Amino acid sequence: MSVIEAIKKRNSSAFMAEDDVDNDLIRQILDAAVCTPVHYKTNPWRFLVIRGEGRHKLGNFMADRLAKEMDDPSSDKNIRFLDKIRKKALRAPIIIVAAAAKSDCKDAMMVEDIASVSAACQNILLSADELGLSAIWRTGSLAYDPRTVSFLGFDRGTEIVGFIYLGHPLKEIGSKPRETSGKYTRFLE
Repeated sequence: MSVIEAIKKRNSSAFMAEDDVDNDLIRQILDAAVCTPVHYKTNPWRFLVIRGEGRHKLGNFMADRLAKEMDDPSSDKNIRFLDKIRKKALRAPIIIVAAAAKSDCKDAMMVEDIASVSAACQNILLSADELGLSAIWRTGSLAYDPRTVSFLGFDRGTEIVGFIYLGHPLKEIGSKPRETSGKYTRFLE
């Protein structure tokens, strides 16, 4: 299959079995992830693989973080909501946190390093599909909170680019129709 066909065929799927993913498959995926363009050879890619009990720790952090922002976290409604948030980290057996490290290079721009890690996330999704795995890229306010960066053990100044949920598919997700670029493209001639 060509690269273009693989890109057009790939589809995110949140329906994953609880079966663990072999470390060799994760290594193959992350080795492909770091094959992205990057200015000044900053190598900004930082990955944290979360599995097992680590997912429960992340889920508890997510719920505790939101509870601190609530007027009454002990209300029945909020208890149910926080339990739902806590369980989000259990949607897949593996969560790969992809982040961009702050560079010491004076010419480096964080936006370029984030772009490189974003390309790494796409490589993760494509590699997972190639290996017969399901993957879905998530962000949200959790990703942009410095408390999350600290909780996950990343260096200060690191920017989380995404949480990629990874696992074995529970069901086959077919390709979906894709738009063409025509209505989004202009030419300057």
